[in-house]
Amino acid sequence: MSTLLGRTAVVSGIRIFYLGLWFVAITVAYRHLGTLPDGIAQVGLLTFALASIKMVTTALGDPLDLDVVRRVPPILAADPHRAVQAWRAAQQIRTGLAAAVFALAVLLAVPIARIFLHDREWSTAVVLAGGAAAFEFVYRGYLADCQSRERFDRLLLLEGALQGFRIVSVTALLIGGALTASSFLAAYLLSALCVCLMSYVLSDAARRRLCTFSAEASLETWRYVRWVAPALMVSAVVERLDIFLLTSLRGPAEAGFYGALMPLLLVPEMVMGFAMVVLQPRVADLAKHGGGLELWSSVCRLTVPLSAVASLVVFLFAEPLIRMTIGPAYLQSVPVFKLLFVAVMCWFAVVPVALSFVVMMQPRATLVICLFQAVVVGTAGFLLIPAYGATGAAVSVFVMRLLTGVVICGAAYHRLRGGFLEGRA
Repeated sequence: MSTLLGRTAVVSGIRIFYLGLWFVAITVAYRHLGTLPDGIAQVGLLTFALASIKMVTTALGDPLDLDVVRRVPPILAADPHRAVQAWRAAQQIRTGLAAAVFALAVLLAVPIARIFLHDREWSTAVVLAGGAAAFEFVYRGYLADCQSRERFDRLLLLEGALQGFRIVSVTALLIGGALTASSFLAAYLLSALCVCLMSYVLSDAARRRLCTFSAEASLETWRYVRWVAPALMVSAVVERLDIFLLTSLRGPAEAGFYGALMPLLLVPEMVMGFAMVVLQPRVADLAKHGGGLELWSSVCRLTVPLSAVASLVVFLFAEPLIRMTIGPAYLQSVPVFKLLFVAVMCWFAVVPVALSFVVMMQPRATLVICLFQAVVVGTAGFLLIPAYGATGAAVSVFVMRLLTGVVICGAAYHRLRGGFLEGRA
């Protein structure tokens, strides 16, 4: 257990360093855009676009990632050919879905811009976001391959390359005085394309044969994702429903004040994701043999005090933190930032490991939980956002995380405790 947690810390630490570089780049971009005449609206547009990219890659990618991580590790040593087939089946589905995402972005760009962004002139940004989502979606498949084989050196290389491409391109736009929301998205798309090609070139010959199909492997992928995919799709939409509702109900400018806070909230969110990348290949095995509660408890002993300290720091220094990072143009968002940060910290403290157990062991329950999550945030958002704007969106997120976290932890504890007692009987 100590070896696993130690490797988790090392890999997560390197990925946090990458995230820190990207955090600096995106906060500088938001700070610059905030000084433009229509800068807050452009920040709202960029927030909407980045949330859409994340939603698509998460909703469509997470089920396939989990399928690879679930199937490959147990058979990798004994049957490497079958392990390659399992990854390749998921990647073939992923590639087809990526093409469909880009095609839909092109076809629906004008209506999306008119309905959500209140300006059809931003349809080009919608197309750029669709292209970026498609390439990032395919690239994530190569990360899942590295994760399932515990090739974290290759995973770190690819992630470092992606962040490097992004930072260099955004810096060039900033120095050249050409940084806008649309040019930012163009740089984002180009970076995803470059690292996607790099991932393909670095793959071995078997993994480059994407035109070689296995009906058995594809069917097995379908049997798993048919239950998990709807749940994770709902979860991905819910995770960013506050931004979509705020943009469509109150406009891009209001969403700009809210969305500029996202980089500050990105750090704890990504730390959770980075840690789970290392822990997930072991989650199913630990749960089966009665070690799930021990892992959960070990992680909580670290995350609970960290969450408490981080929340206290943000409550005391929220205003200077915003002033030093995204700039004084966003100071009216201080109360919203405090509320959102506490919501994230409550989740970070106890939920991520429990969520992994529920998703891997109870796919049908996962769908029910995600639908419950959607009802909570959707209802609260529609009731609060029209009257209270960004504050209403923050309250809806806080309520959703609190209620859903209680349900997830209860489901995980019941299953792990029950499975452990059955194993001892």
